[in-house]
Amino acid sequence: MLVEIDTQKFEVSRDFVLSKGKEAGMTGSPPKEHSMSAATCSPTWAQPSVDGKSIFVACNKSDEIVEVGVDSWSLKRRIAAGSGVYNLAVSRDGKLVGTNKRGQSVSVFDVESGRELARIPTKRKIPDGVVISPDNRYAFVAVEGIGSEPGTVEIIDLQTLKTVATVDVPQQAVGIDFWKTEVRSPKAK
Repeated sequence: MLVEIDTQKFEVSRDFVLSKGKEAGMTGSPPKEHSMSAATCSPTWAQPSVDGKSIFVACNKSDEIVEVGVDSWSLKRRIAAGSGVYNLAVSRDGKLVGTNKRGQSVSVFDVESGRELARIPTKRKIPDGVVISPDNRYAFVAVEGIGSEPGTVEIIDLQTLKTVATVDVPQQAVGIDFWKTEVRSPKAK
């Protein structure tokens, strides 16, 4: 289930059932009959589109991405994804990137068509978080290490659709984001 929270009132404003064949958007909190046992989608990430008109939901259990229209609060489409699609990121130039947690890979899709442009294997087994650089050129992927193995940040060039660098980091690398800091010039004397 995808749930929208009204941050002014601190309450559920809408919910959306993601199970295949039962897709439905509703106002308010979900009814009790929507149990997790019948779910075909186990959502792990919700990513707004660049224009804010859609939300892409990674359905880890069914290996697909569900696109929900924000205004209509209805199903727009389902996109076949890699095994265990887990986290998502969207570039301003029309690429949707998903980590495939069970598939030891990262998929790059064309947002407009939903077509998978590439499936890129990762160095380590469990890809997790993904973020796209502000210039839309690279996807940075956090990949968990297993046991004493280090984690890795893998950098994918979104133009060539190839891994261009990997950097080992501490174990259990799961989330990743960019942090913009303000550069201040020294005051003139």
